[in-house]
Amino acid sequence: MRLTRKRLCSFLIALYCLFSLYAAYHVFFGRRRRASAASLQSLRKGAAPVRERRGREQSTLGSEEWNPWEGDEKNEQQHRFKTSFQILNKSTKGKADFRVQIWGKAAIGLYLWEHIFEGLLEPTDVTAQWREGNSIVGRTHYSFITGPAVVPGYFSVDVNNVVLVLNGREKGKVFYATQWLLYAQNLVQTQKLQHLAVVLLGNEHCNNEWINQFLKRNGGFVELLFIIYDSPWINDMDIFQWPLGVATWQPQETNESLKNYQEALLQSDLTLCPVGVNTECYRIYEACSYGSIPVVEDIMTAGSCGNTSVSHNAPLQLLKSMDAPFIFIKNWKELPAVLEKEKTIILQEKIQRRKMLLHWYQRFKTELKMRFTNILESSFLMNNKGEQHRVVERLGSGVRQNLS
Repeated sequence: MRLTRKRLCSFLIALYCLFSLYAAYHVFFGRRRRASAASLQSLRKGAAPVRERRGREQSTLGSEEWNPWEGDEKNEQQHRFKTSFQILNKSTKGKADFRVQIWGKAAIGLYLWEHIFEGLLEPTDVTAQWREGNSIVGRTHYSFITGPAVVPGYFSVDVNNVVLVLNGREKGKVFYATQWLLYAQNLVQTQKLQHLAVVLLGNEHCNNEWINQFLKRNGGFVELLFIIYDSPWINDMDIFQWPLGVATWQPQETNESLKNYQEALLQSDLTLCPVGVNTECYRIYEACSYGSIPVVEDIMTAGSCGNTSVSHNAPLQLLKSMDAPFIFIKNWKELPAVLEKEKTIILQEKIQRRKMLLHWYQRFKTELKMRFTNILESSFLMNNKGEQHRVVERLGSGVRQNLS
């Protein structure tokens, strides 16, 4: 009996000692391990953005396809996405059942995808040979492909509907664009492709006769043409005006020069936009991206732009039709009066004006996205039973109701 009690006491004493050692270990060593783990975790979280920034800085300097405006207006980003999602949720009913692939073979394709569609591209490395993204607008699923590896005949075509983004600004670009159109023509003739639309960076003098032979109205296969600059062809039936957008950064530019330019826009209440070869220029849209009011020289440039109608023989018809809140002047002699008026505007009013411009610009891009989608659906789906009536109704009233 005594022996049993002695063993029991020894066992309890040994158990108590082990528990004490275990508790002491966690008190003195566990806290240090948790601190080390937390430090390591925070370092890992912080390292990724640093690596990403470094990678972007190193990779973007040599790429003419880099879009420096991606990620701008960070303070407005959450509001922008919220507004877009609200509009899309109102217009989206059921799953997307219409598929369109966009072949981005001109830099303006990046403005369409990253700014108007607010889409992402993978991989994020802008020097990648092949980049792609996906987005759903209304009932349409869009896929976007771009990069040097997107070459006629060297990728599979697994969709019936394609939007081809081309550059036709100069002779060398026209030759390259023609090769793409001939490739698309072969796909249509062999029934591998059913519908084709083109987004074209047109000539700044609006001399785009080379593409006439490919338009469906002239016996070709291009059903819809979205063209930049105030072309006299625009009829809002099969030919539509499209915005020039922001510039892609050139290889000779640096991150420092980009930062200086963006800071200048941020700190400027007004941005002067004199005409060049054409009245429409990248600076207009770049100023809008930062809330700086464009002061636009409102005159027609030499060439074939505009049309014979007196009421429409004026530049920037797309921007004006959407009530762009710019300052338009006919002569730079008007500028001193504009600057004098600026002196009378208090800071709070200027801040509010900047916010209103940012809000307008976001609505401008969102409406273009919905209009683009409605036009494609009303044209490409018009042979499907019951589709034409519903889509035309949305084209006529749906977009503006959502944006009001």
